[in-house]
Amino acid sequence: MLSVYREITAKHSFAKRAFVLIILAMLIVPGQLRAEFPDKPIKIVVYTGPGGLIDISARKFAGIASKYVDVNFVVENKPGAGGIVALKKVIQSPADGYNLYACTKSNIAKFVQVGGSDYINALSWIAMLMADPECVITNGTQDLYKWSDIVANALQQPGEQNWVGPAAGGLDHVTALKIWDAYGMDAKWIPFKSGGKALAALLGEQGVAYVGNPRDALGNADLHIAAVSSTHRLPAFPDVPTFTELGMIGLENEYMWRGFALKKGTPAAVVQWYDDLFKKVTADPDWISFWSKGGIDIKYVAEKEFTALVHEDAKVFEYYLRKSNILQDEAVGILANIATGNSFTILSLILVMIWLSASYGVYKSTYAPIFGRVMVIGFFLVVCILFLVQSLNFPSSSDVGPAAVPRLWIFMLIPLNLLLLFKTFRNVAEVSDSGPRVDIVLNFIGFLLVYLLLMQVLGYFLSTFGFILVSLYYLGYRKWRNSLIIAFGWILFSYLIFYKTLYVALPLGSLFEGLF
Repeated sequence: MLSVYREITAKHSFAKRAFVLIILAMLIVPGQLRAEFPDKPIKIVVYTGPGGLIDISARKFAGIASKYVDVNFVVENKPGAGGIVALKKVIQSPADGYNLYACTKSNIAKFVQVGGSDYINALSWIAMLMADPECVITNGTQDLYKWSDIVANALQQPGEQNWVGPAAGGLDHVTALKIWDAYGMDAKWIPFKSGGKALAALLGEQGVAYVGNPRDALGNADLHIAAVSSTHRLPAFPDVPTFTELGMIGLENEYMWRGFALKKGTPAAVVQWYDDLFKKVTADPDWISFWSKGGIDIKYVAEKEFTALVHEDAKVFEYYLRKSNILQDEAVGILANIATGNSFTILSLILVMIWLSASYGVYKSTYAPIFGRVMVIGFFLVVCILFLVQSLNFPSSSDVGPAAVPRLWIFMLIPLNLLLLFKTFRNVAEVSDSGPRVDIVLNFIGFLLVYLLLMQVLGYFLSTFGFILVSLYYLGYRKWRNSLIIAFGWILFSYLIFYKTLYVALPLGSLFEGLF
């Protein structure tokens, strides 16, 4: 290190030597002089709103952990897109251990649907804390409520039974698919926005069975647990038979795990700190007492074994999601992976280069008078193609999903632009006198680049509002009241339709990320 310093400073002034010396000193500061972890509050990022079981788990963990470590835990709820919003919050933060992702097995199903291995590999799966067995819950007031009767009815009337639960393609749905496969049953899955609404539908006789956890049946005498996936009867529910007792082998190990993950690359010393803490929390009498009442198995699994479990779960989810046509086929899946990683950036650059090359060819050819119009049309074609590829990364758990509205616009714009391109080359003489100015096109490209950069800081809503106002002004529109109505109307539409209804994870921006 000193030899490098002498070589550099021999050729530079005193000021530059001092600067280099400071940099070198920072590089060789002993690790023990740096602040030990943790020296500030730790955020537990939860992918649901307050009140869900994973939120309760995170808050209970924070309370008990405070007995063993002198650090503040702050639970931060980041709901949206089945855990993707919370995931991105974690992986966009430094890998320093201060953002702890509270996760469940259901997250793996969503990651498999929209991000594949990229999302799973972005995290270090450091701890599984509990296993909550899956079960079949029925309406005790109906004629079909015993498990043997449900199976017999399903075999006699294939495809007639309706089963209810939260979401399509999640853990409960996949568990139902496994049960149907094991018994040779054919039934229909009716998804609801939440487990509570699905249970209400069961009580309203809209279905014969609900798949969830034993805890879901507590507090309502009309709910009957017909069978539970466990190796033995649960002490909290001693009257509930297991699938094994009912004569079916292979369904004794279906459960919802809950645990924690960190961003990949978190220092080993930090992971070890968490490992010590997890062991203490899971052995705490208050923790055990709180969860055992709901039939939950307190089961601490450390990073190596937990990571293997997560990858095995991903394979199972992929198999059943493909079987039920929720997951795209291989060709679409490849394109979806392109939309999530560096390949999307490469594809963008390739399409932009093709567009510029084609535009330059027109400029140098006999079609030069229509150069500006070709640039405009080509630009919108490139944008449409990129948006189409990006939409392949949206969840596809239903016929009308988050990608429906963007694709509707894309499939309208692409043929319209191709038609304009055809008419432009067909009527060169007529178009050449009225073609758009190239400077307008280039300025708008500049606006878009600035807009995309600002979106990373200010977020989609604020940057889009400003982009619409600036664009209208640049085009000569001076009616400010109408401009504000147009801009605000689009933001309101985006928030209500894309963000709240379709759960599209619109970026909030680094400036406001911690506020929501």
